[in-house]
Amino acid sequence: MKTKILVSRLLVGLAVAFALGAGVTVRAAENAPLTGGIHVSADVPRYFAGADGKAWIPIGLNICFSRTKDGLPTGADLEALRAEFEGWLDRFAAAGGNYVRLWLGHAFFEIMPERPGEFDPTAVETLMRVVRRCERLGLKLKLTLESFRTVFPKGQEGTGLYAAFFNRSLYAPYAADMHAFLHSERCYEIYLGKVRELARLGLGDSPAVIAWEPWNEIGCIGPWRNDVGPWSDRLMRDLRRMFPRQMTTQNLGSFSGPDIFDYYDYLCTMEGNDFLQVHRYLDCGGELDVCRGPMDVLAADAVRELRDRNPRKPVLLAEVGAVKPNHTGPSILYAQDREGTLLHDALFAPFFAGSAGCGQFWHWDSYVAPNGLWHHYARFAKAIEGLDPIAEDFRPFKTETRRVRIYGLRGKRTTVLWCRDKASDWRSELVEGNEAKLVEGEVLPSPLIGEMTCYLPWEDRSVKAQGPTLPAFRRSLVVRLPSDVWN
Repeated sequence: MKTKILVSRLLVGLAVAFALGAGVTVRAAENAPLTGGIHVSADVPRYFAGADGKAWIPIGLNICFSRTKDGLPTGADLEALRAEFEGWLDRFAAAGGNYVRLWLGHAFFEIMPERPGEFDPTAVETLMRVVRRCERLGLKLKLTLESFRTVFPKGQEGTGLYAAFFNRSLYAPYAADMHAFLHSERCYEIYLGKVRELARLGLGDSPAVIAWEPWNEIGCIGPWRNDVGPWSDRLMRDLRRMFPRQMTTQNLGSFSGPDIFDYYDYLCTMEGNDFLQVHRYLDCGGELDVCRGPMDVLAADAVRELRDRNPRKPVLLAEVGAVKPNHTGPSILYAQDREGTLLHDALFAPFFAGSAGCGQFWHWDSYVAPNGLWHHYARFAKAIEGLDPIAEDFRPFKTETRRVRIYGLRGKRTTVLWCRDKASDWRSELVEGNEAKLVEGEVLPSPLIGEMTCYLPWEDRSVKAQGPTLPAFRRSLVVRLPSDVWN
């Protein structure tokens, strides 16, 4: 059996190497069933489909790594980190989560830490244990290959909160800075050497792995047009050749300032980008006003920005959360947000604004896990249970009343609304200490509504109501009704 596996991996490696050397595109036919059974729908390309052609809605969380300061520990300490990480995956899957992102450039998963072509068996074991666990749990994976922003020699990373965290001394002998890295053939070959090893390990054939992502926030490492853009375009082509049965996608930094608009213009039209991703945080230091407002508004607006640029691809709010001003650390609001209002809004708003899935929160280890907020994923899963965005061909719309913002998806047969109380947000609850009040007697802005099915996510119960008057609710409410009775 071991001999067969080794021969299989060797054949995969030879095929990939031949394709890259010959410049041959071996990408599978568009919309063919991929390794994980997930692809962009041919019928409604704003959404993902499973192997059966029905919509697959990613319920995702950035469970990216287990934090280590100075490389991987050993022995019992390493086993404790692995157990903690696996526990997060177990609780997330039990709550209805189905999509996770792994950072393969972080020390926890970094298989090529020090020298080109030399692979760490401990990191390989950690990675493969996690992949196999995700296969058993039914979790789909997006694998982020790199995340560094500097290439200083080890111990000379400089100062700052993330200096060592985002440094890769592996490349220091071959490039003095990121500009040199992006234009170095030697560095490019070293990078691909790691990717080839991941292919040899069989990740191109794993039913859990559905997407490859070259870099975390690649816009942060250099100017786009002459440095990052050409490098990214080239690598995306190579990844598509190396992993023809899985999707490829790219991402940029947080959509929070005026300089980022041009980057997202490029991202949304670049070749080989199977689906569109945006990052945005509640950041009181952000230059854009929307980043300092209610979580539901900033999340929905981020989705709209990408839909406006390219309405023909799935959009995901791939990173969302709350930070100290200018991303100097996790938000101080997390300590007060024991009920998870920030998480709730970040989950619901993107999907009902036209995203292919929920918003994918970042601070899994400093907010979601310690506050015990896993149940919010179960509530989101229940809110969308039975919905098929492909069969419905959902079209997003937005309306409001004096008290409530209404994010809607109008389908062929079903219209679904997420109603959010305007008076209760992070500022009123977590800063001013006001309790969320009951919204009573609120009337939807449509006189033709009949019976509605309403789900109250904060109470985890469903009720029937006679529209257009909504049942009493706190913070938010999900409403389903036939499309022909919505005016």
